[in-house]
Amino acid sequence: MTFDYFGVPDENQAAYKNFVAPKQEEYKFTEMSEKDISNFAANLELKDSRDLQKFMITLLCSHSKTLSRIEQLEKLLVDKLVNTQIYLLTHKSKMLVKIGYSENIENRLRTHRRNDWIVLATGQGSKEREKAMLHILKENGIRPEPSSDEIFTITPKLVELLCANNWVGANENKKDILDRFPQQKIFSV
Repeated sequence: MTFDYFGVPDENQAAYKNFVAPKQEEYKFTEMSEKDISNFAANLELKDSRDLQKFMITLLCSHSKTLSRIEQLEKLLVDKLVNTQIYLLTHKSKMLVKIGYSENIENRLRTHRRNDWIVLATGQGSKEREKAMLHILKENGIRPEPSSDEIFTITPKLVELLCANNWVGANENKKDILDRFPQQKIFSV
């Protein structure tokens, strides 16, 4: 009888194949509802140790997944509410202001500056804050320019509404916005 490199005889190879243990049923995690947990806990005395271990593993996995979801939602909320910014811009040569929000303020402002917008102010805010301001302006008869939802012709009424609703930079720049264009004073009389 001869042997190969691994010490397995060359003859009758089928008898020397590696033994593969039968697969055991793998435990599958399923989410447990409050009702499932209550039902299981009510019958705790009747459960064997294997059932108790499975129950504990299921609870831990469920808890872990819940914590992971909470962390993801928390990060999303922080990104959307804390890291977003609102802004107030005025145009270099036209009687226009622009309000808005951005999740990436530096890129947004860089683009607006290239298009002759002057940054008056930025601050923490959200898309919801912008929507609320746009809604207030619409309710008060202030309509945006046809080309945009957030560009408005400068009027005393517009500036007063921005100031009254504490839009970022409106109160600090009120006089500059209104005095920026002398012809605006003529139209507002």
